[in-house]
Amino acid sequence: MVEITLGATELQAAAVGLVTGVLYTSVRAPIPAPNVLGGIFAIVGTFVGFAFVAAMRGQLHFG
Repeated sequence: MVEITLGATELQAAAVGLVTGVLYTSVRAPIPAPNVLGGIFAIVGTFVGFAFVAAMRGQLHFG
């Protein structure tokens, strides 16, 4: 069973990412993530593909 939730861990990860982006940009350092929209879409697409296959198998649960 694959469970997709939006909880404290996900919100903390988003906050850490936001702070990291602000800090790296403030000191003009390259960010430690894809700095092009295509790279971000590739990561999102990978997750969506994973969720799609899990849903097709009847293993996806939103909690």
